[in-house]
Amino acid sequence: MSIHPLQPAEPAPAAPLSWEQRLDLSESEAEVIELAREYVAQLEHWEIVVLPEQLRPRKIVDALDVSSYALELVRFDCEDDACAPLVHKLAAFFSRCSMQLSQLLTRTNDEDGGYAEWA
Repeated sequence: MSIHPLQPAEPAPAAPLSWEQRLDLSESEAEVIELAREYVAQLEHWEIVVLPEQLRPRKIVDALDVSSYALELVRFDCEDDACAPLVHKLAAFFSRCSMQLSQLLTRTNDEDGGYAEWA
């Protein structure tokens, strides 16, 4: 006989979503932009300082900013071993953001091939 009353087990708290999972769940350009901003905001100061000046995070306003930054990161040839892992990490994340934005914005096309208005 147990000294503990029989009670249904409480569900375990859900693990926080990864950046990739959050991207997969995003449903608008605004959500992806906000996620990209959050990602940059969580970088440590030393990480930003290690980056070459031309690759340091900048203001992110729209899909073009995300895609441009992703392209710059992917194209950069990192000769400094100290920055290479971070550049690759940023390139992977921002490339994924760019792909998600492309998929989301494709859905806004209307049947005539024009673009729907998005606010």
